[in-house]
Amino acid sequence: MKKLCTIASILFGFVICCSFTISTSFADYIHQEGYCVMHGQCGAKANYGRELNCPYNKPAIEPDDGLRSKLVNICGSQYENSSTCCDANQLDDLNANTKQVETLISTCPACWKNFLNLFCTLACSPNQSTFLNVTSIGISPITNLQIVTSIDFFVGETHGKGFYDSCKDIKFAATNGYIMDIIGGGAKNYHDMLVYLGEERLVGSPFQINFPLNDTSNIMLPYNDPPKRCNDTDINYRCSCVDCQSVCPVLEPTPEEEPPCHVGSLTCWAFGLYLTYVILLLAVVIGFYTKKFLDNHKFDRAGFERVALNEEEEDTLVNQERPSRRYALNSLLQDYFYQQGYICAKYPWQTIGVAALIVFLATLGCSKFEVERDPVRLWVAPNSDSAVQKEFFDQNFGPFYRTQQIFISNINSSQSVVNYDTLKSLFIIEHEIRNLKSFPNNHTLQDLCFHPNGDSCIVQSVAGYWQSDLDNFSKETWKRDFTDCTSAPIMCLPDFQQPLKPDMILGGFENNEYINAKALVLTFVLRNSLDQNEIDAAREWEKSLREYLNNLIGDENDKIDVSQLRISFSTESSLEIELNKSTNTDIYTIALSYLVMFFYASLALGNITSLPRMIIDSKFMLGISGIIIVLASVSTSVGIFSLLGIKVTLIIAEVIPFLVLAVGVDNIFILNHEFERLTLKSFGEESVEERIAKTLGRMGPSILLSALSETIAFGLGGIVTMPAVRNFALYASLAVWVDFSLQVTAFIAFLSLDAKRQEEDRIDCLPCVKIDAPERIDREGLLQKWMRKYYAPFILNRKVRIAIIIYFVGVFMAALSFIPQVELGLDQRIALPFDSYLVDYFNDLDAYFRVGPPVYFVAKNLNVTKIEGQKTLCGRFSTCNQLSLANILEQERKRSQVSYIAEPTSVWIDDFFHWLNPSLEKCCRFKKGTDQTELCDEFDDDDDCEVCFEDREPHWNITMSGLPQGEEFLKYLKLWLKSSPEEECPLAGKAAYGDAIVLDSENITVKASHFRTYHTPLKSQKDYIAAYHSAHRISELINEENPSVQVFPYSIFYIFFEQYEYIISLATEIFILAFVSIWLVTTLLLGSAWTGLIIVCHVIMIITDVLGIMALWGVSLNAISLVNLVICVGIGVEFCVHIARAFTVGGEGVDREERAYRSIVDVGSSVLSGITLTKFWGILVLAFTRSKIFEVYYFRMYVSMVISGAFHGLLLLPVILSLIGSEGMGSGEDFDYDIFEDEEMFGGRPIRRADNRMLVDDGGIESGESDAEEL
Repeated sequence: MKKLCTIASILFGFVICCSFTISTSFADYIHQEGYCVMHGQCGAKANYGRELNCPYNKPAIEPDDGLRSKLVNICGSQYENSSTCCDANQLDDLNANTKQVETLISTCPACWKNFLNLFCTLACSPNQSTFLNVTSIGISPITNLQIVTSIDFFVGETHGKGFYDSCKDIKFAATNGYIMDIIGGGAKNYHDMLVYLGEERLVGSPFQINFPLNDTSNIMLPYNDPPKRCNDTDINYRCSCVDCQSVCPVLEPTPEEEPPCHVGSLTCWAFGLYLTYVILLLAVVIGFYTKKFLDNHKFDRAGFERVALNEEEEDTLVNQERPSRRYALNSLLQDYFYQQGYICAKYPWQTIGVAALIVFLATLGCSKFEVERDPVRLWVAPNSDSAVQKEFFDQNFGPFYRTQQIFISNINSSQSVVNYDTLKSLFIIEHEIRNLKSFPNNHTLQDLCFHPNGDSCIVQSVAGYWQSDLDNFSKETWKRDFTDCTSAPIMCLPDFQQPLKPDMILGGFENNEYINAKALVLTFVLRNSLDQNEIDAAREWEKSLREYLNNLIGDENDKIDVSQLRISFSTESSLEIELNKSTNTDIYTIALSYLVMFFYASLALGNITSLPRMIIDSKFMLGISGIIIVLASVSTSVGIFSLLGIKVTLIIAEVIPFLVLAVGVDNIFILNHEFERLTLKSFGEESVEERIAKTLGRMGPSILLSALSETIAFGLGGIVTMPAVRNFALYASLAVWVDFSLQVTAFIAFLSLDAKRQEEDRIDCLPCVKIDAPERIDREGLLQKWMRKYYAPFILNRKVRIAIIIYFVGVFMAALSFIPQVELGLDQRIALPFDSYLVDYFNDLDAYFRVGPPVYFVAKNLNVTKIEGQKTLCGRFSTCNQLSLANILEQERKRSQVSYIAEPTSVWIDDFFHWLNPSLEKCCRFKKGTDQTELCDEFDDDDDCEVCFEDREPHWNITMSGLPQGEEFLKYLKLWLKSSPEEECPLAGKAAYGDAIVLDSENITVKASHFRTYHTPLKSQKDYIAAYHSAHRISELINEENPSVQVFPYSIFYIFFEQYEYIISLATEIFILAFVSIWLVTTLLLGSAWTGLIIVCHVIMIITDVLGIMALWGVSLNAISLVNLVICVGIGVEFCVHIARAFTVGGEGVDREERAYRSIVDVGSSVLSGITLTKFWGILVLAFTRSKIFEVYYFRMYVSMVISGAFHGLLLLPVILSLIGSEGMGSGEDFDYDIFEDEEMFGGRPIRRADNRMLVDDGGIESGESDAEEL
């Protein structure tokens, strides 16, 4: 049924069957020293069966000289003077079969010696009867002689445990597994190993061998000779570190192994912050009551009676300031913007025409428009380590394979999927996929698959245990076959001749109970290439595979009933296709979000004073013009950078309009509201041009301050290496500056046209139509009125200010404590549409797949043809460097919880050198007469072959002194890489290492080679990041201990996770640059370093709060969230800078509280309506997106930054300025506002002017009540 391919089974079946003599009972036979229980061979159980042993309960035989010589040569010097229980035929068979096992375990001399001793003693010991007992015998139908059919073999614990311990860690590089999987069925203790050897089965022992732990008869004496240890004092038997832990060096502990610092359930960081906050809070309380006590007990030193100051007097004294100064740069900017505003207002169409021409010319660059979709080019700099290493790997070893993977489980996930019907369906599915043809070029799996060993494709499937042939799959025997194959995969090789480890093809089982597996895993491996034509062919076949599987899942396949099965799958190209689908789906959501913000901004600009004038006083067209300016600034930026060859990314397309809208709409509201205030003040006595000139003269420096701060802050982000972030920073910087330029020119022109339209009673949106309308009565807006009468006085109340500061400091401390909990990474499932088939696949991958990604440690710039280079890499020879590459990787594997290395490393140089071992007579053999240029294969007769290194001086040995170097090394290496693994020699290199070594024959060296192992199963982004970090830490350790070699790790996912190695430092660098630039700009334009510092501190607090919310709301830090945090810097500046400037230029000699009050009333409503409310309505739309990535990284983050920015800018900042703000300065005679004036009359109703506004008293302002009294 199955090909009997295991070397171990041949030995344990044949050697045992020709080595035992038994009796049917203890009483019938003699069990004492010097007696045998078997001798010779008496026939087989059936035709073509293996020979079994003859019962022989007689004294051991004295061998003749020829037999003794053979016995000593095979089994050792302990037989030089002893009798024996085996004959020459048994010795020949024993020698032939142990030679095959030697190819597997000779790398550990102690294990090999123990193995050989056990079977030599079993077959030839003169004291056989003391530890063997026959439990049943039979008659051979071939010879009619008695044969042994079952026995008890008594092995003592000392020998059994020592034998097991010497072999348990030996690696089998071809499978990245262990020899114990082959010779012991994956046993975890010595008794399980022996039981596995003794089980009667087709591919194991030909009769049952039991290994009792106790002798109830007290007659038997267990075989218990002291075994050789893998760390034996005799160097001839000492194993290498790779195969024996006790001889390995001890590596220094890693930082990850140190326990984290905690105080109770809190981290030390959080505990320190909370303690600091409590101390500050207590200090405030103590200070408050101390001051109160001192005020109540204050005495005059001159002996006057104590007089308590009332609160108003005290406030007056505290708030007294010396007159402030004028700032020359501020005056210069105001004059400049005044002149510019006047010109733009006077010549609106010319201004608009020039601006449109410039935008048009810049937008022509969009003809070079390209979108960067390649994730490698998005997240990794071309000169980054991962990019360089990936290119080196691809160029020398070929791109990583294209993987197509399918999970099959039951609809009832608690049921096992391992049953006859499901496995039969698996055979049919695999067969149909193998025969699947693509359209239109009819490519098949055979055309595209990866086949390193002949023409057989690598298909990892349970069906491979039956060579993927349904005829080999029997309903009667499938369960036994399945159990045997999962216990020892090398016994059931698939057609591509590589063992199928159960972890690769089964999932959802525990404790190696494979029969209870909840999922079948089917993996097809396709070649990858740098040739685009081959990639296109693979993509075409993958498309056909997706269509086939979708039809299968949809019950459109008549041959297979999958109604009770659940199938999930992924092809190599699936992720890119689904991500693009997600982006296309979200375009409509994003567009709707922007439309909502546009519509609100257009409506909110209007100040409708009466219903009859609504169609005149609305400013919808003005709002639309502001939106057009935002779009024009984005298109200008895109056009210029497209012309320069800097590609657009999806982040730029989705985010920059939001950023520019946040900045631009705020400025639009500020300019419009300021113009309305000037209109109120002027009584219509000033021309539109004059009012607009004053508007821009007063607000232009503020707009310049915010725009310049954001432009420089974003521009400095262009120096980072991550392309997606760098490109965003450049695009955003230019877009913000262009938006500012258009606002102070084109929008001013639009504002002028709209004002003239309104004064001429022309309809909004239809300016050509003029109607008769009642006279306009200007009055204060509801939002402005609310902020003046209620909001500003409330937050500037002394007790409220203290409460606000305590609250915000507490929030800041809490956010700081949460920041370490912000995780890194971007879960692929979040980036997918919620209904994508890949979501189920990734869920199954996490739940069922038990194998981590392969990782390759690439060694280059090392001359391996010399002994020094060989010792740097090897691990299975006694003279290898103690901290060689192989030894370090083996030690790291043993602490997989921090190294994330799960499997033994495939070390090609060890396998290559052991392949040359002349004692492994079936491995390196030349055909005679070919001048050692042609190797023998398994079908060549031994007489026609000569063994490599057989007569070499010095002899091949474990000390490496007899190994090839120079040109001879390359000669044998080339032959080894062409040699295919066979049953009798699995060490051949073609299958396992055919693409692992790059030769340089011209320079007689190896240019590069890789050493393959596997990560532990990686279930989360945290695991992937930690695995990446650990692999690079390991490579640095290898390079440090072995300076002659350059080693770097490579895995398919590394290039996407390099960003997380430096994303925290990158974010810190961007923020520091941004904060410094903001401080410098605000200091320069405001003339106050202290105010600049206050603004920066508030922006820092906004960023900190957003990071804290990210931790609580499950938003990870990655390139997308980093871009959003950079946006948060800009929005934070926008929330703070206008209020800060209004405070700074609030007038000469005006105290802090009054200037804080005026800043809230003057620009607070513009900030609230311009940024907060505009963004709020747009963000609400994002909550309904179908894509999880927009819900998490846009909706959640934008809500966080807008709310945090609004609270800090409109609540905390005025309070801080009222307490510790800088000195005020004047704005110049033309721009200073009157603080308070006498009451006047307008339209029969009382009005008065406050903060450059004419307020019509409609019941909201009490006549004769001053703002100071309200405050």
